[in-house]
Amino acid sequence: MEAPVRTPSPLSSVARRESGFSMLEFLMAAFILAIGLLGLATLQIMALRTTTSSRGMSTAVLVSEGVMERINAEARQSYLGMVFNGAPSWTPRYIGKAPVVGGILPTAAAPAAAIVDYYDFAGAPLPSATGAYFTVSSWVDTQVISGTVGATDRYLVRVEFTESPDPSNPAKLVKHSVNLVRSVVHA
Repeated sequence: MEAPVRTPSPLSSVARRESGFSMLEFLMAAFILAIGLLGLATLQIMALRTTTSSRGMSTAVLVSEGVMERINAEARQSYLGMVFNGAPSWTPRYIGKAPVVGGILPTAAAPAAAIVDYYDFAGAPLPSATGAYFTVSSWVDTQVISGTVGATDRYLVRVEFTESPDPSNPAKLVKHSVNLVRSVVHA
Protein backbone atom coordinates (compact mmCIF):
# COMPACT_ATOMS: atom_id res chain seq x y z
CA MET A 1 0.00 0.00 0.00
CA GLU A 2 1.25 3.36 -0.89
CA ALA A 3 1.51 6.09 1.66
CA PRO A 4 -0.74 8.99 0.96
CA VAL A 5 1.11 12.06 -0.31
CA ARG A 6 0.46 15.09 1.77
CA THR A 7 0.14 18.26 -0.14
CA PRO A 8 0.38 21.39 1.92
CA SER A 9 -2.62 23.58 1.90
CA PRO A 10 -2.09 26.94 0.22
CA LEU A 11 -3.03 28.78 3.42
CA SER A 12 -0.37 27.12 5.56
CA SER A 13 2.50 27.82 3.09
CA VAL A 14 1.59 31.51 2.81
CA ALA A 15 1.36 31.79 6.58
CA ARG A 16 4.78 30.19 6.96
CA ARG A 17 6.44 32.53 4.42
CA GLU A 18 4.97 35.72 5.94
CA SER A 19 5.12 34.82 9.59
CA GLY A 20 7.86 37.38 10.47
CA PHE A 21 10.37 39.94 9.24
CA SER A 22 13.33 38.89 7.25
CA MET A 23 16.79 40.17 8.17
CA LEU A 24 16.81 42.44 5.12
CA GLU A 25 13.51 44.09 6.09
CA PHE A 26 14.80 44.63 9.61
CA LEU A 27 18.04 46.24 8.37
CA MET A 28 16.13 48.56 6.01
CA ALA A 29 13.82 49.69 8.82
CA ALA A 30 16.79 50.32 11.13
CA PHE A 31 18.56 52.32 8.37
CA ILE A 32 15.50 54.52 7.77
CA LEU A 33 15.09 55.08 11.51
CA ALA A 34 18.78 56.02 11.86
CA ILE A 35 18.51 58.63 9.07
CA GLY A 36 15.42 60.11 10.72
CA LEU A 37 17.12 60.33 14.13
CA LEU A 38 20.20 61.93 12.55
CA GLY A 39 17.97 64.58 10.98
CA LEU A 40 16.33 65.28 14.35
CA ALA A 41 19.73 65.64 16.03
CA THR A 42 20.82 68.16 13.38
CA LEU A 43 17.63 70.15 13.91
CA GLN A 44 18.26 70.19 17.66
CA ILE A 45 21.79 71.57 17.20
CA MET A 46 20.52 74.28 14.85
CA ALA A 47 17.78 75.22 17.34
CA LEU A 48 20.34 75.57 20.16
CA ARG A 49 22.53 77.85 18.02
CA THR A 50 19.56 80.03 17.10
CA THR A 51 18.41 80.24 20.70
CA THR A 52 21.84 81.39 21.88
CA SER A 53 22.05 84.03 19.17
CA SER A 54 18.52 85.32 19.75
CA ARG A 55 19.11 85.55 23.52
CA GLY A 56 22.14 87.78 22.97
CA MET A 57 20.24 89.96 20.50
CA SER A 58 17.18 90.23 22.80
CA THR A 59 19.35 91.26 25.74
CA ALA A 60 21.13 93.82 23.54
CA VAL A 61 17.77 95.36 22.59
CA LEU A 62 16.74 95.49 26.27
CA VAL A 63 20.05 97.13 27.22
CA SER A 64 19.69 99.75 24.46
CA GLU A 65 16.10 100.47 25.52
CA GLY A 66 17.25 100.86 29.13
CA VAL A 67 19.97 103.36 28.19
CA MET A 68 17.52 105.27 25.99
CA GLU A 69 15.00 105.41 28.83
CA ARG A 70 17.70 106.85 31.11
CA ILE A 71 18.41 109.49 28.46
CA ASN A 72 14.68 110.27 28.26
CA ALA A 73 14.39 110.50 32.06
CA GLU A 74 17.33 112.91 32.24
CA ALA A 75 15.82 114.94 29.41
CA ARG A 76 12.43 115.18 31.13
CA GLN A 77 14.05 116.16 34.43
CA SER A 78 16.18 118.84 32.77
CA TYR A 79 13.21 120.21 30.83
CA LEU A 80 10.94 120.30 33.88
CA GLY A 81 13.71 121.95 35.91
CA MET A 82 14.06 124.61 33.25
CA VAL A 83 10.31 125.21 32.93
CA PHE A 84 9.73 125.43 36.69
CA ASN A 85 13.03 127.24 37.41
CA GLY A 86 14.30 124.48 39.63
CA ALA A 87 17.96 123.64 39.78
CA PRO A 88 18.58 119.93 39.20
CA SER A 89 19.71 117.98 42.24
CA TRP A 90 21.36 115.33 40.07
CA THR A 91 24.33 115.18 37.77
CA PRO A 92 23.31 114.22 34.25
CA ARG A 93 25.21 111.43 32.52
CA TYR A 94 23.93 111.98 28.99
CA ILE A 95 22.09 115.29 28.60
CA GLY A 96 24.55 118.05 27.78
CA LYS A 97 27.45 115.57 27.96
CA ALA A 98 27.01 113.41 24.87
CA PRO A 99 29.08 114.59 21.91
CA VAL A 100 27.39 115.77 18.72
CA VAL A 101 28.67 113.56 15.92
CA GLY A 102 26.42 113.40 12.87
CA GLY A 103 26.46 111.21 9.83
CA ILE A 104 27.59 107.97 11.48
CA LEU A 105 26.27 105.03 9.48
CA PRO A 106 24.88 102.05 11.41
CA THR A 107 27.74 99.90 10.13
CA ALA A 108 30.50 102.41 10.97
CA ALA A 109 32.45 102.45 14.22
CA ALA A 110 31.11 104.50 17.11
CA PRO A 111 32.75 107.92 17.49
CA ALA A 112 35.73 108.05 19.85
CA ALA A 113 34.11 110.77 21.97
CA ALA A 114 30.91 108.78 22.58
CA ILE A 115 29.79 107.99 26.13
CA VAL A 116 30.63 104.32 26.70
CA ASP A 117 28.99 101.98 29.21
CA TYR A 118 29.58 98.27 29.82
CA TYR A 119 27.09 95.50 30.64
CA ASP A 120 27.41 91.81 31.45
CA PHE A 121 25.67 88.92 29.66
CA ALA A 122 22.50 89.35 31.75
CA GLY A 123 22.31 93.08 30.96
CA ALA A 124 23.50 94.36 34.36
CA PRO A 125 25.74 97.46 34.27
CA LEU A 126 29.45 97.07 35.00
CA PRO A 127 31.89 99.74 36.26
CA SER A 128 34.56 98.92 33.64
CA ALA A 129 35.21 96.86 30.52
CA THR A 130 36.45 93.92 32.60
CA GLY A 131 34.04 91.03 32.07
CA ALA A 132 31.80 93.09 29.79
CA TYR A 133 29.69 91.31 27.21
CA PHE A 134 27.89 94.39 25.82
CA THR A 135 29.54 97.71 24.96
CA VAL A 136 27.08 100.62 24.77
CA SER A 137 28.02 103.83 22.95
CA SER A 138 25.76 106.91 23.14
CA TRP A 139 25.99 110.19 21.27
CA VAL A 140 23.87 112.94 19.72
CA ASP A 141 23.48 112.22 16.03
CA THR A 142 21.75 115.47 15.09
CA GLN A 143 20.70 118.58 16.94
CA VAL A 144 17.23 118.96 15.50
CA ILE A 145 15.90 122.11 17.15
CA SER A 146 17.56 124.50 19.56
CA GLY A 147 15.32 127.25 20.89
CA THR A 148 14.79 129.47 23.89
CA VAL A 149 12.50 126.99 25.63
CA GLY A 150 14.61 123.89 25.11
CA ALA A 151 16.23 121.73 22.51
CA THR A 152 15.43 118.56 20.61
CA ASP A 153 18.33 116.27 19.85
CA ARG A 154 18.39 112.95 18.08
CA TYR A 155 20.26 110.50 20.33
CA LEU A 156 21.78 107.31 19.03
CA VAL A 157 22.50 104.34 21.29
CA ARG A 158 24.56 101.48 19.88
CA VAL A 159 25.01 98.18 21.68
CA GLU A 160 27.78 95.94 20.35
CA PHE A 161 28.62 92.40 21.39
CA THR A 162 30.61 89.48 20.09
CA GLU A 163 29.49 85.88 20.41
CA SER A 164 30.35 82.45 19.15
CA PRO A 165 27.35 81.02 17.28
CA ASP A 166 28.96 77.58 17.19
CA PRO A 167 29.47 76.02 20.64
CA SER A 168 31.80 73.42 19.14
CA ASN A 169 34.08 76.21 17.80
CA PRO A 170 34.24 79.00 20.41
CA ALA A 171 37.15 80.68 18.60
CA LYS A 172 34.85 81.60 15.71
CA LEU A 173 33.35 84.93 16.78
CA VAL A 174 30.64 87.02 15.15
CA LYS A 175 30.15 90.72 15.96
CA HIS A 176 26.59 92.03 16.31
CA SER A 177 25.22 95.51 16.95
CA VAL A 178 21.87 97.05 17.78
CA ASN A 179 21.21 100.72 16.97
CA LEU A 180 18.41 102.71 18.58
CA VAL A 181 17.64 106.30 17.55
CA ARG A 182 15.19 108.60 19.30
CA SER A 183 14.48 112.33 19.34
CA VAL A 184 14.66 113.73 22.86
CA VAL A 185 13.37 117.09 24.13
CA HIS A 186 15.48 118.58 26.94
CA ALA A 187 16.54 121.87 28.50
